[in-house]
Formats: sequence, C-alpha cells, structure tokens
Amino acid sequence: MSPEPSRVYLANAYEILGEDPQRALDEELNPARAVFSLGENVSAQNKLRLEDVEFEIKLIAFWIMNRLDEDYGAAICSPAGNLLRASHPIFFHPDQFFYFYLSFPLRQMPELSTIFEEYDAKRMRADDLWNRYSCLDGDTGLIKQKNQTERNFENYFCGTMDGNPDGGVFERYVKPFLGWYVVWGEDLFPEDLFGLFESIQLVNRHWKNTGERSQVSKGSKKRGAKPSPAKREFERRYPGGIPSELSAEAIAAELTEAGFPITGRSILSYEKNGRVSK
Repeated sequence: MSPEPSRVYLANAYEILGEDPQRALDEELNPARAVFSLGENVSAQNKLRLEDVEFEIKLIAFWIMNRLDEDYGAAICSPAGNLLRASHPIFFHPDQFFYFYLSFPLRQMPELSTIFEEYDAKRMRADDLWNRYSCLDGDTGLIKQKNQTERNFENYFCGTMDGNPDGGVFERYVKPFLGWYVVWGEDLFPEDLFGLFESIQLVNRHWKNTGERSQVSKGSKKRGAKPSPAKREFERRYPGGIPSELSAEAIAAELTEAGFPITGRSILSYEKNGRVSK
C-alpha cells in the first residue's frame, strides 16, 4: 500500500469539479492515467490550473513524507544493516512542512504562498523541496552534512554546531548517523488508503459522508498516528499548553536540552492544530 500523492490531488480535483472524491481512492483506478485525462476535460481546463499538476503532486508527496515522519517516525539503516528509530533533527527542513496541514486549493494556503511565488517566478522546481533538507539527500535518503546544515541548525537550534560545549543538536542527534539511510516500514501504517489519509488529516471533512469506503479491506486494522517523542514530552510537561509566563522558544530550548530536539515553531503548531491535551 503506497500513499500515492496523485490520489490526493485527484480527490480534491474531483471535489472542485463537483464529482465524488472517493473515486480517487478506488484501488482499481490508475491514478496516473486519471490525472492525464483531466487535460481532456473541458470543465477541468476551466476550473483547475492544469499547468501546476506535476508541481502540486510532488509538493503533496513531500508533505506526506514529512507528516509520516512526524506522526509515525521513520527508521534509519546503517551500511551494515542495523536499524534504529530516526531522530527528528535528521528530517529538519527550514520550511518545516510538518508544521501545518494541507488544505485545498493549495495556492490559497498562506503557508505555501512563498513556495508558489518562487515556483511562478521559475526560481523553484519540485525537486528543490527535497534538496532543502538540512541533513538528508532527497534523492537517495542518505544522511549527510550539506552546505546549508550549519546555517540552518544555527538559526533554528540557537547555535548548536561544533562550537557548543555540550555537542549540540547536530553533533548529538545527526552526526553519529552520517552515511546511514532513511527507511520506512509499511507495517507502521494503516492498511488502507483512506485510513492512512485520515490518520494524517489529509481527508477533506466532506469525504466522510460521500459514498462507501469500498477501498477498505475487511478485517483491516487501523493504527492511529503516534506522536513524536518531543511532542509526547511537551504534552507530559505542559498538559495545559504553553503557560502564560513562558514562550514557545523557551519551552523548545528546555526540551532540546533534555534530549528532545524541537523548535519553538513546532510547539506553536501543536497548540494551533489542537493537538495538545487540555
């Protein structure tokens, strides 16, 4: 079972066209062929920006990977075949796509306004999203130190590279695993597409009452999303949310020092999206 981003694009395209979005989740549907056929649909030509199709599908794919890491957690594999749970800083990206949930049309999302401005100006291609990972090769999944690594970690983790006496976030959570690869175990995820999309909040609120979930296999188990270690620790320490006397940055520094690397922006996102226990 693969979380095909083209199906997400199709579901929302169908909804814009006044059609049943559940069609996109039909296992018998060929999503690539269905996306191609939109170009022959007069209504789609008028209501959709078909010139953006490839970029938007790749953008959705990038968001899904970041969301899966945030909610389920990836593993890392050494050259010798040893497996460990991936630490969050390995996936650090200056645009922090795990910080928000997708809504459609994508062009109307304020969180993506700069992305589309760069795309329209032809200064950004879809592959550039993957290249902006601070410590991860987007093509191969190799964990590596890149040109922007030091700058990004200095900016977001308050000066935690080689000069830090305690080793810093990079040295403690990323450097020991340079040369390892990020891997995924599909047994972590819900066994059907609808369950997966629902668990990472990709299912539009209107989909639930549209048609039957024919794509759900009988007897399939649903696995809920597992919060990241930093999120769990935040909720344990601050079950009522951010106290009035503290800032998100102060809490992030406290958690990072305790071995749970996180940014203040992530702390704010938990409250914004109502994911903190009250």
